[in-house]
Amino acid sequence: MKTSAQQKWKNLAYVAAILVVSFLMTVFSVACLAKDYYIFSYYELYLPMTVMVFIILITLYYYILKMDNESDEYISVLKRCLICYSTIFIAVIISAVLYSYFTPHSVIISSVTMMVTMLLNKKLGVFCTFVSMGVMMAIFVTSSYVLDIDNFNLDIIGCLLTSMIMSLCMVFLLGREYSRLRLTWGTILLGIITTPLSAVYSIFGHGVSLVTIASSFFGRLVGVMISVAIFILLLPLYETIFAVWTNFKLAEVCSPSQPLLKELREKAPGTYNHCVSVANLVESCADAIDLNPYMARACAYFHDVGKMRHPEYFTENQKDGRNPHDDLIPEVSVNMITAHVKDGVKILKEHHMPETIIKAAYEHHGDATVPYFYMKAQSITEDELSNYTYRYNARKPTTKYSALVMICDICEAIMRSKTPQDYEQMRAIVDNVITSKLNEGQFDDCTLTVKDFVIIKDTICDVIPSTLHKRIDYDKAKERR
Repeated sequence: MKTSAQQKWKNLAYVAAILVVSFLMTVFSVACLAKDYYIFSYYELYLPMTVMVFIILITLYYYILKMDNESDEYISVLKRCLICYSTIFIAVIISAVLYSYFTPHSVIISSVTMMVTMLLNKKLGVFCTFVSMGVMMAIFVTSSYVLDIDNFNLDIIGCLLTSMIMSLCMVFLLGREYSRLRLTWGTILLGIITTPLSAVYSIFGHGVSLVTIASSFFGRLVGVMISVAIFILLLPLYETIFAVWTNFKLAEVCSPSQPLLKELREKAPGTYNHCVSVANLVESCADAIDLNPYMARACAYFHDVGKMRHPEYFTENQKDGRNPHDDLIPEVSVNMITAHVKDGVKILKEHHMPETIIKAAYEHHGDATVPYFYMKAQSITEDELSNYTYRYNARKPTTKYSALVMICDICEAIMRSKTPQDYEQMRAIVDNVITSKLNEGQFDDCTLTVKDFVIIKDTICDVIPSTLHKRIDYDKAKERR
């Protein structure tokens, strides 16, 4: 009951905040459109327009709360609302200023599409595009009747429709592989292609003339450039303020020159190579089940970063055949092995990594038993040992990314230690890994489906042969010659 009451008050607070945003957006926009900054000059407009804007904006809140299932789990409803409403607010106010002091063809809806799509997801970006258009129609067109602006309706409607077409095309552009430079130039190119549509609407409203066509063409082009400029300037700021990790930022984090990865490569080279191999598997699986491949790769790269605190206790980093565990009792060995999970979390927090990556480092072993040392301890005692002492003191995977890292981590380690002879043997290994973890209940807290597991099995069996391929024995080739 307490939780329900808290949620009710939280929803009321959101609604009140949206009402305030609606009022402020209305007041500032009308002031800009009328070029009269005495805010009480057009008070008769405020109530009906605020109600219209509020109704449009409240649909966005409902969508975020009930229907937005594609945003990353670590981005809260509050963050999503702040990102969406602030970008819409900025776009509406700047569009009103541009209309009043420059031209009605410089509407910048596409800046909302770019920001929301990059920071959150494509579907929400599309929805915010329509919300932005609805708000501008409500404010601008309604104001035109009171402010009596000539040809206002046709100009603004034509520009809004052109902006909407460009913004929807941009969603497909953002769905492909891109860099900041390609995205910027792609947006400008789309703006140039769609700009003639504004000229068509101007001709209907003002007649055919070279001045009309040039004015609409140039004005629309300026709007596109301003949209791109806002995107370039605000994206890094939003990434920092809201701690949202875009694909751009994740790509930078996964660069070999990233300081933490360089440190891992220097201190634990075997672990680094293992992480790279696991990352190839995890990224392919994530792509196959419609997860963000950039986030998946980042999770895999850093899942074992805690091993660099004591790299010599892990087989892949041991040299000259010396194993420190030979001189330790099993209980101590287990503590050294399992400590890398908490060490990894500590290191990642120090480097301000996103919550999803930190979760993957903490959850990729779940609360599973460390079988080698448990069996070793059992072999030197006659009593039946509890496996509680020989388990990871961590949490079961709560995200799909953590579950993918768990599966691919184990599969890569097993197949690296003993290369399967054929596809059937490889398939059996992957089946056994997933089945055993399912039986242990390791995936009870994440949302992977039966279909996902089938796709993951197929993907691992398709990708892993390329990482374990055999090379030509050049010595034998020389003997034959």
